[in-house]
Amino acid sequence: MATPVSEDPRYEAHENPPLRSTLGLGFQFSLIASATLLVTPVIVAKASGRDDAYLTWMVFASLLVIGAATLLQARRLGPVGAAAVLPLNTAAFSIPFCITALTDGGPAMLTTLILVSAVLQIVISKWLFILRRVVTPTVSGTVMMILSITLSSVVFDLLNQASITEPVAAPVTALATLVVVAGLTLRGSATLRLWAPVIGIAAGCVTAAALGIYDANLLIQAPWIGVPTQWPGLGLDFSVSFWTLLPAFLFLGVIISIQVNGESIALQRVAWRQARAIDFREVQGALAGAGVANLVAGLAGAVPNIVNAGISSFVQITGAASRRIGYCIGGMFILMAFLPKVSGLLSTIPGPVMTGYLIMVTGVLFVEGARTVIQTGLDRQKVVIAGICFWIGFAFQFDLFVLPDLGPVVNNLLQSGITTGGLTAMAMILFLELTSQRRMRFQSQLNVDALPDLNEFIDNFATRRGWDAKMKERLSAVAEETLLTLAPMDMTLDAEETEENARRLVVLASSDGPVAELEFIGGANEENLEDRISQLQQHDSETAAESEISLRLLRHYASSVRHQQYEDTDIITVRVGPPGAR
Repeated sequence: MATPVSEDPRYEAHENPPLRSTLGLGFQFSLIASATLLVTPVIVAKASGRDDAYLTWMVFASLLVIGAATLLQARRLGPVGAAAVLPLNTAAFSIPFCITALTDGGPAMLTTLILVSAVLQIVISKWLFILRRVVTPTVSGTVMMILSITLSSVVFDLLNQASITEPVAAPVTALATLVVVAGLTLRGSATLRLWAPVIGIAAGCVTAAALGIYDANLLIQAPWIGVPTQWPGLGLDFSVSFWTLLPAFLFLGVIISIQVNGESIALQRVAWRQARAIDFREVQGALAGAGVANLVAGLAGAVPNIVNAGISSFVQITGAASRRIGYCIGGMFILMAFLPKVSGLLSTIPGPVMTGYLIMVTGVLFVEGARTVIQTGLDRQKVVIAGICFWIGFAFQFDLFVLPDLGPVVNNLLQSGITTGGLTAMAMILFLELTSQRRMRFQSQLNVDALPDLNEFIDNFATRRGWDAKMKERLSAVAEETLLTLAPMDMTLDAEETEENARRLVVLASSDGPVAELEFIGGANEENLEDRISQLQQHDSETAAESEISLRLLRHYASSVRHQQYEDTDIITVRVGPPGAR
């Protein structure tokens, strides 16, 4: 069951804040995100030995692609986009992959590898309901926690680079920024809380200027308006180096999908005043939007993109989840692409200032990841998976031990905590799936006429598990009420609907000790069963409407009900304990 969020958003996704607030919040997030957004293309271009013209193009293309993708996520076109404020960012953990691709094969190879990775992301978005046993909340939350330490390694590198020449000024600047941001967030008024990040960054820049570590040369030298004239060109490279790097980029696509999946879930948890079940149709849209964004990024000569890791923290801090803010953020990214003076201003923000602010962002991101892991219940298996994978990711991210030379492909995979921790999490989930007790399967048309056959299947399942008559009755009642919820009594086949195209029902039955788990897979429904049961719990009344009887009976017999809605597919998972247990 979903649990209440800690703070009620002031503006939900469908609500429109005043224009002044929209512009202020959009500018605020764009200002914060743009500085970190530019870190990845700058590092990739410089570390791979590319010239300034290539660097200028990559920065321009990154801003343009991310702006357009942010608009797409907010607007949603068909199955592409989340219809939520879900801005993208460059993927910092892709840096070693991109550097190797540029060094070994140049821009053409990087383009080819990013395109292949993006296609995989789109495939995952389409078939997410099939991959749900691998891309679980446990995996997503664990990757988010690992992502927080990956981001922190970039964050503290900014501080360390400045501390080499300014051992006192750099940490003092970071501390001043952190104190202002945290103080305003914790104790400021509603208005000050909205502007805490911008005020904190401004205070940090003033501190940096007072201590002599603010360099305005980039701002002074940059033109006001301009478009890069040297495009690296579009080319495809399928050389030996491509096939060597292909496994790394395929896994990079999986990791990006896991990160987007986790961030979309995290955003939904803080974007509503009342707790709701996760809408996996929105998650699928977010995944497809990120995949399309990376297709365009590859063609444009930019770096891979992910969902901005700070958006759920930003929404939780500001209380604003309106799509209108997403439009504003996307538009500002696009505008910045054509205003070198603005990107020059963002580039002048000292590293220690960004460190001070991002310390809070990475901390909130870690907690959100942990909450995603435990949201659906914490058991021994989740504790083991999350704990082991987090520390494996931590160890590889910070080089806590010496590895032998395992070749360029494996070495690249092991350079990031995201890849090592994420791969371990998926491997452990797959191990649990392969070694768990085999599920029994039932299949029929999604119609109330299937009830007798379904009851026979439930009886066989309970008999094989050695359960008594009371447990069989309990399971039969749950199966009947769930079927009636999915296929009401008055539901009949349309005249044009035949055996072949009728909606199908699949029931998977398994057990965990004395507890049964029934998974109903059927056609799509508008309402979420989990939300409806939650509403019944909050507004209990002695007199139940006829349409609520099945829900009340289901709530009575089941220990938990989870409803996952995907495009064209609904999955209702019901756990049933023995009589007398809840």
